[in-house]
Amino acid sequence: MSPCASHWRKRRDMLQIVAGPQTHQRGRDVRDRIIFHDALGVAEFDFSGMIFAKVEDVDAFFDEADRVLARTQRRWYFLVVYTDCIIAPEAWDRFAARGKVSNVDHSLGTVRVGASAATRAAIRDHASRAMFRANIHATRDQAMFELGEMRKRHEVLGIEPSASQLQVEDVHLSFGGVQALAGVGFQASQGEILSIIGPNGAGKTSMLNVISGFYRPNSGRILFEGKDRTKLPAHAVARLGFARTFQNIALFKGMTTLDNIMTGRAWKMKGNVLTDALYWGYTQKEEICHREEVEKIIDFLEIQAIRKTPVGRLPYGMQKRVELARALAMEPKVLLLDEPMAGMNVEEKEDMARFVIDVNEQWGTTIILIEHDMGVVMDISNYVVVLDHGAKIAEGTPDEVRADPVVIRAYLGEG
Repeated sequence: MSPCASHWRKRRDMLQIVAGPQTHQRGRDVRDRIIFHDALGVAEFDFSGMIFAKVEDVDAFFDEADRVLARTQRRWYFLVVYTDCIIAPEAWDRFAARGKVSNVDHSLGTVRVGASAATRAAIRDHASRAMFRANIHATRDQAMFELGEMRKRHEVLGIEPSASQLQVEDVHLSFGGVQALAGVGFQASQGEILSIIGPNGAGKTSMLNVISGFYRPNSGRILFEGKDRTKLPAHAVARLGFARTFQNIALFKGMTTLDNIMTGRAWKMKGNVLTDALYWGYTQKEEICHREEVEKIIDFLEIQAIRKTPVGRLPYGMQKRVELARALAMEPKVLLLDEPMAGMNVEEKEDMARFVIDVNEQWGTTIILIEHDMGVVMDISNYVVVLDHGAKIAEGTPDEVRADPVVIRAYLGEG
C-alpha cells in the first residue's frame, strides 16, 4: 500500500469514528448541494466536507446530479467547490470520468475553487491526461471573475464554449541534437488570450513557428477547429486564419505605414500582374475596398499621423504597432504575437496592452502571446502555459501559475 493511500485510509477511518457511517454525505441531500444561480446562469456544486470513499459514492452523487441538471433543460456554467472534500485514490478515475460526462452534457464551462494541494494535483493530472482545463482558483471571487469572462466570450462575442479552437498535441521538435520542444501540448479556446512564458531558450518562439506552419514538428499534431493541419505549409496556415508578428520587426523599411499594412491584404486580392499594372476596372475597385479596411485598422490603432511615413523613420514602438496593424489586416481568427512589447518603454507597453485587449474583446480574436513582462502577462491573459527547456512545466490561469512553486523556481525566481 502506498504511503498516500495509507494516509488517506487512516484519515477516513478517523472521520468515520467521529461522524459515523454517513460522513461522506454530512447529512445533506445531493440536491441540496447543487445550487442554481439563475441570474448568472451558474450551477454551483458544493462538495464541501464530502468524502468519496469508493466508486459507488461517486456514482450515487453523479446519477442524482445528472437527473437534476437534465430537468432544468438548459446548460450552465459550473462552479465547483472542493473545500475539505476528500476523494479516495481508488475513486478518482471514476470521479473524473463522471465529472467529464456531466460537463459535456450540461456545462458551458467549469471553474473550481477551494481544492487542497492534493486535490489540485489530482485534478491537474486528470486534466492533462484527458485534455481538459483544470481552471482551479484560490478564491471564490477569482472563480466568479473567470465565469464572467466565459459568459462574456459566449454571450457578448457569440463564441460557442464547446471544443477548443486550437489544440497542440504532444509536439516534439529538434534541430540535430538540440531538442527544442519535447512533448508539448495545450489547447486554446476561441476568443481568449493565451500566453506562453518561460526563460530564454525555453522553446516559446519554436512553438509559435510550429503553430504558424513555419516549422513542421518531428511528431505530434496541431488541430485547428477540429481538423489536423500539422503538415500544412505556412501560406496555407495563413489562409485558414492565422496571422503573426515577429520578435524582430519584419517590415519593409522603405515603404510607408499604409503600404506595409496593405501587404497584409495581399492574399485577399484576386488580381494578377497584368490587371494590377493596368489598375483599371475590377482591380481598382478591389484596391479601394481593401484600402477602406486598412483605414479602419489605422484608426483603430491610432496611427493616422504616420500613415504616409516610411516605417524606417518611425520609433521602435510605432514600428511594432505597424506590424500589429499588418497582421490585423489579414483578418485573423488566431493572432500570434511574439514579444510585441519587447524594447518598449512603460507608456508604449500600456498602449500595446490596451490594443491587444481591444482586438480580443471587440473582434473576438483568439490571441496567443509570448511575452517576458510578467505584469502584462498576468494582467491580460485568460490562460498561461509555461515552458522550460522545451517542456511544458505548468499551465493554468494566471493566479494558478503565479502561485505554482515549480514556476517560481524555474522562471519567476524565489521570493
